[in-house]
Amino acid sequence: MATGIWQPQEDGLREICGLLEEYRSPTSDQARIWQQLQHYSQFPDFNNYLAFILARAQGKSVEVRQAAGLLLKNNLKTAFHSMAPSYQQYIKSELLPCLGAPDRHIRSTVGSVVSVIVQQVRVLGWPELLQALVQCLDSNDLNHMEGAMDALSKMCEDIPEELDTDVPGMTERPINVFLPRLFRFFQSPHPSLRKFSLGSINQFIVMMPTSLLLNMDQYLQGLFLVANDPTAEVRKLVCGALVQLIEVQPSFLEPHLNNVIEYMLQANKDPDDEVALEACEFWSAYCEAHTHYDGLREFLPRLIPVLLSNMIYAEDDEALVDAEDDDSVPDRDQDLKPRFHSSRLHGADNVDEEDDDDIINVWNLRKCSAAALDVLSNVFGDEILPTLMPLVQTKLATTDDSSWKEREAAVLALGAVAEGCINGLYPHLPEIVSFLIPLIDDKFPLIRSITCWTLSRYSKWVVQVCPVHLHPRLSDFLSVAAKQLSVPEVKETVSVANNACWAIGELAVKVRQEIAPVVLTVISCLVPIIKNAEFQVNTVY
Repeated sequence: MATGIWQPQEDGLREICGLLEEYRSPTSDQARIWQQLQHYSQFPDFNNYLAFILARAQGKSVEVRQAAGLLLKNNLKTAFHSMAPSYQQYIKSELLPCLGAPDRHIRSTVGSVVSVIVQQVRVLGWPELLQALVQCLDSNDLNHMEGAMDALSKMCEDIPEELDTDVPGMTERPINVFLPRLFRFFQSPHPSLRKFSLGSINQFIVMMPTSLLLNMDQYLQGLFLVANDPTAEVRKLVCGALVQLIEVQPSFLEPHLNNVIEYMLQANKDPDDEVALEACEFWSAYCEAHTHYDGLREFLPRLIPVLLSNMIYAEDDEALVDAEDDDSVPDRDQDLKPRFHSSRLHGADNVDEEDDDDIINVWNLRKCSAAALDVLSNVFGDEILPTLMPLVQTKLATTDDSSWKEREAAVLALGAVAEGCINGLYPHLPEIVSFLIPLIDDKFPLIRSITCWTLSRYSKWVVQVCPVHLHPRLSDFLSVAAKQLSVPEVKETVSVANNACWAIGELAVKVRQEIAPVVLTVISCLVPIIKNAEFQVNTVY
């Protein structure tokens, strides 16, 4: 065995374990410890020590062994090819027996390291791995099956194309070996195996290898069997698979479309928000993938109320926390950007890459529902208004403080359908504008914020198509909006002032001369904000 070739020195092992233990302490000097670990990393066999600690340091805590594994994983990303072949082989040989380690945290860390090595050497460079994975998957031992599935799922996520490649010495491509086993695990009594198998196959939907294409019926039958799984993570993966399929291979779902839509409609109401969010992505994906929409039309009277209900702020929505804390917490970058509801996945091609993290971090069921309503309004136009508007009017009619989130969702809905339903809403623009302007001065900051955004969405038609509706209320609007730019208001909540700037800017571009009487008022509000870095707000002109 490789362990007979290399053995750790007791002193070195003790020192490295001590550093890893110390590094975990929140009161330790982590910069100093990291510097010492970097010093050890200069020794050629340092990664061997880490592999030994991960695999064999039974007397050490799981946290220390995990720390060694994660450090090993990061090191191997850049150092594996420069290591001596005997050391490479030693690390591989230590990892394989740990695929079935009793502790799931160790198994998971081993799976991460395994995936990194395969990225370096490819499947061809580690033929023993595939044999070990197959043996574990076929073992009926939960630890071994789960450990192998953990590693395989990470390989599917990191290098799916590598598993759909001919490997010299193998009669079949790796995916052809694994796919029947993944299908089998769909019906496993263990939620972890169902989750890993679904997640692994989901990674191949976009690239659609031949083996999955040929077994599509079996795959769909497996999805339908676990569609109502008691484990939320499994339901989420089922929704994710259907969203991907409707995006890239909609023809496969056509024979089952009514049942799929019915399922996604129910999943959109799932008590687990992550399942509901994944299901909500389906509506935008469906509309973008189809040129005919009759399959969805009959579901609109049931779908639109679900979307509107999901547009109400959840209790744990970060925007609610922001609204409460804006007077004491420094502004974040995303606070200084206009709030919008563009989808995380759909219709976001023009978003700057540097904004991606912010968009993903704040993406939630509320915003996804608004994005879906926007897409539906552009596809079905005024057809959705008979269902939507009575619901919106009911929510707007509430006046008690406890219902403010319902009113806010109704205003968001009006903004979401501004483009798609403008023909049907056009005769009602005077009433809409007249109703919205007072809400810019509402006692609830998030109502003020969304109202500014919604008015900006209607500015093109109000100004260019029917200026007669705007001019009588222009002064009212600008003076109320400008009030949101006073320093005390900005300190209360940046997002309100930010959207007020956005709305004023949108109108300024379009009405030009008509805005002249209040230019000085707006400028007098903006100047102190610009001077004070803490209250800077993006203005879009």
